Amino acid sequence: MSLFIEPNAGVSPVMQVIQSARHELDIGVYYLDDRKILAAVRDAVRRGVDVRIMVEPKPYGMKPWQVRKEVRVIEATGAHFRYVPSRFVSHGDRYAFYHAKYCVNGHEAEIGTANFDWSGLGGRNREYLYDTTNPQVVRAVQAVFNADWDRQRAPAWAHRVLVLSPGTSAAQLLQVINQPGPIDVESEELGPYRPVLDALAAKGKDLRLILPASINAQDKQDVAFLQNHGCQVRLMPAKPRYMHAKMIVGNRLAFIGSENFTQTSLEDNREMGLLLNGADLEKLKAQFDRDWALAGGNAMAGGGVGGLVAKAKGWLSRF
Repeated sequence: MSLFIEPNAGVSPVMQVIQSARHELDIGVYYLDDRKILAAVRDAVRRGVDVRIMVEPKPYGMKPWQVRKEVRVIEATGAHFRYVPSRFVSHGDRYAFYHAKYCVNGHEAEIGTANFDWSGLGGRNREYLYDTTNPQVVRAVQAVFNADWDRQRAPAWAHRVLVLSPGTSAAQLLQVINQPGPIDVESEELGPYRPVLDALAAKGKDLRLILPASINAQDKQDVAFLQNHGCQVRLMPAKPRYMHAKMIVGNRLAFIGSENFTQTSLEDNREMGLLLNGADLEKLKAQFDRDWALAGGNAMAGGGVGGLVAKAKGWLSRF
């Protein structure tokens, strides 16, 4: 079992799973266009591996022609392709996405925060990925993919192994937030999602939170709410590092996964993550300390949140 941190890890965590596939390989991801991954998938197909790939049909901010191009490149590898189940596609004026980012090959799985593109794997984003051969985790990831491929519900037992949305991820995140002692949090989005926001606020000075400088108006209000409760918040400029990670770490338990702290993410999306403990906690804490220093001063200092957002204007971000 290995924890990887981007951008230093590059594509190696995903390539490991693809290249070690013997009979089967399944990829469920919000977005996929990394050339090295696609080439490795093509090679897997050529050596007789049964490859299945699912992606989100309406990634935020992408034009239909861009999605069609993505799909053409995926299909050119020879892999079996499907869009994700319709229950995870936009409905009315609310959106539900297949926002998970994972792959599994029957004996090894990778789960993380990174999309399978340049920004997520070796580009400019802060991301966390986890490779594991734990049979229980591998079986759970496989069961979720099989259910989504066949347009079925994921089995209840998989929710006890994984941090999985829709279903149980909110309760699992609250378990990590509510653990005794201080917690450190990195996230691309903050809310609004009242149960999580209130739990974060209850930590007071025992919460350190890093968000990207490009947070929206609602997130700025939520930052002010947390700071009024004594919480420490810093905003990470998009250069040199965009904060795309979703991570919580304390003294006993940690979380990494695709879940943002929003109602859509926790109740409507397909999301996948893991709870971690042991030596991984110290590795996550050490990276957070480096990011905390990189993020600079308090979120409300130097012209406030709005000032930092103004400085970040024009910088590109990936959902």
